[in-house]
Amino acid sequence: MSKEANFKLLDLKIGMSMYDPELDRQALMVQPFTSNNLLELHYIEDITKSNVILIIKLNDSSSSVLSNLQGMEPIDISWTDTHDNVITYSMVVFDVKDRMVVDGKKSQATLYCVSPDAVKNSALKISRRFGKGGGKFTHELVLELMNQELKTEATLDLDESATKLSFVSPYWDPYTIISWLAWRSIAQTGSGKKSAGFLFFEDRRGYHFKGMDSLVEQETIRDIQVNYKPDELDEDALAVDGFTVSGSSDIFRGLNLGSYSSTTFTLDMKDFKYEEVPFFINDFYKDMKKLNPLAELPEFYKRFGSQEDGGRPTRIMSKVMDTAMYTEGTYTQDLTRQLSQSMIRNQMFFNQSAVFEYEGKQDLYIGDVVMVTKYDSKSGEINQEDSGRYIIGKIYRQFLTERDTMSTQVTLYRDSIG
Repeated sequence: MSKEANFKLLDLKIGMSMYDPELDRQALMVQPFTSNNLLELHYIEDITKSNVILIIKLNDSSSSVLSNLQGMEPIDISWTDTHDNVITYSMVVFDVKDRMVVDGKKSQATLYCVSPDAVKNSALKISRRFGKGGGKFTHELVLELMNQELKTEATLDLDESATKLSFVSPYWDPYTIISWLAWRSIAQTGSGKKSAGFLFFEDRRGYHFKGMDSLVEQETIRDIQVNYKPDELDEDALAVDGFTVSGSSDIFRGLNLGSYSSTTFTLDMKDFKYEEVPFFINDFYKDMKKLNPLAELPEFYKRFGSQEDGGRPTRIMSKVMDTAMYTEGTYTQDLTRQLSQSMIRNQMFFNQSAVFEYEGKQDLYIGDVVMVTKYDSKSGEINQEDSGRYIIGKIYRQFLTERDTMSTQVTLYRDSIG
């Protein structure tokens, strides 16, 4: 594959508080850097993480900025892939590593950067009731946390939730509260049987609070052709050579965790109500929203039975809860079952992963769905088992000055075999 000129640094500057003798006070000095100062750039988006991470390795022989960095300095960076895709971030430095100062002048350092929201989140512990009175939908609570508590300036993309809650936060930070809400949220959209489970993540478009069911029901936005060497390739398609699929099928672990069949005994302190809630994957999987709707469970899963045919659980769990903490609604009507569905939904969502690398346009986003068509490198026939719809779960971009290009490693996930 021919090398593309797919990286151009547009802007890089660091602000630093320094004493200004003319003003006789501390002032913000802004130090610009050029592509000659940039040794490495690492950029990480992850659908399981609340924040983008940016790692920048710089050298500097014209100023003392790198040798004086202490952390919390603002940093602005912008680059393009030369295909009109511009990536811009305003972050803060939260860690400085591998700093070297030679003869008091030439310096080098690796800077770890996150959004200002992440720093504010770590410093903010909340103890108060949310959703007073009749409670609030969880997506409304997320909006409240991001706008009123964190006061973020980033764009918010939220799926509407049918789950309505009123609860007290026990000195949790906003991201922890949102993670707790995500496990208990059911998407309003779509039809048919729905399962609990949301994801909260950040990419360069902003923050996203998205239902797993709604994510897998998205339209395919890109075609990934593996081991395919055509004379011409569709403009929206991406041709890659390497494609590594990985996954685990630890049957004993699944049996011990109750991933296939389990029963949860619950005691509600509100009225001391006792309930037994069975869970069988054979009952749940058929109606679960999947990337590949026609996919079926492996044949051996039938051995675990279903509720209808009197299947036996492989794990018994107990749970003491107090629904007086919550308002009545979709969530509390079937609390334990929804938590079980959320757990298995989360496990299924990341059931199988695949990784590929390429050098080219930087226009892929985590949370988007792609169609993978993998061809056998010898016969040229389509590998049906590895082909199918996947969701982009992680993007890792790396620029090294000695290669003068940016590579992109993409991790895909899928909840069902194609």
